[in-house]
Amino acid sequence: MGSGDERRLREVVTEVTAQAGYDLEELAVRSAGRRRVVRVVIDGDSGVTLDAAAEVSRAISQRLDESGPDDPTGSTPYTLEVTSPGVGRPLTLPRHFRRARTRLVVVRAADGATTTGHVLGVTDTAVTLVLSGRTGVSQVEVPFAEIDHAKVEVEFHPAPAAVLALLGVEPAAEPDDVEPDDVEPDDFEPDDFDADAGDADAADAAGEPDALDDDAPDEDALDDVAGELSAAGDGATR
Repeated sequence: MGSGDERRLREVVTEVTAQAGYDLEELAVRSAGRRRVVRVVIDGDSGVTLDAAAEVSRAISQRLDESGPDDPTGSTPYTLEVTSPGVGRPLTLPRHFRRARTRLVVVRAADGATTTGHVLGVTDTAVTLVLSGRTGVSQVEVPFAEIDHAKVEVEFHPAPAAVLALLGVEPAAEPDDVEPDDVEPDDFEPDDFDADAGDADAADAAGEPDALDDDAPDEDALDDVAGELSAAGDGATR
């Protein structure tokens, strides 16, 4: 695909995504055997659902099919992939930071210094971060002109309550703990136990002996057999 075709393809994709209310974040074309893979990354203020991505994909395909001989993809078969940005994508524009509001981000300055904080507010020229540490919670404004690289960090633990309060985020509700004292005897019904086990317990409580198998020999028969074996053993030699 020549540079002219790539330019026309970007124009078509940008127009279609804009009509759907999304921004084109990335457009890449690569070869995969005898086919091409056209990867389109879109984003919006409310994110991108699977249904929305599928709808944009159909709209792009239809527009390219209607181009006829002017189709920038040419006659080579292609696979169209429409997706949303991943968590680790670089934050390079003000809208990226705006869509990452309340998220934890890492910002690296041109001198290599890094700042980690939650996005509180965004203007056309800077981003305001909420920082938390041993000295407490503070705010810092970082101009975009001083940012060399920035990305969203995955949080494995909830932010401190003071940070959430500044961000206007309600802390996640924790499940109620059930203490042993909370369980009352009336909560258990007789039907909750195994029927056989209940009968055995009832028999033990009543002092009744366990029932014996009808086929088991009585004690007198066992004594007779033992005596016969003893007599036979006395005469045996090895």
